Amino acid sequence: MQSQRVEGKPHPVPKTIAYLGNRDRAISRLEASDYSAKDKLLSQVRAATPSVGKNHSKRGRPKQNPPA
Repeated sequence: MQSQRVEGKPHPVPKTIAYLGNRDRAISRLEASDYSAKDKLLSQVRAATPSVGKNHSKRGRPKQNPPA
């Protein structure tokens, strides 16, 4: 992370190094690469981005099943 001064105080600013695509595409590219720290990076990508399953829409909260 880099820092910038905002109102005289340091403020962390994320920097995108390279866009790897959506979650699944990024994971497959990382798995195929020979990057030395790919295991650590893969775990960070998997933890930071939720998978989209049958009960999840692309945005917002998971869909709730109505009570039976």
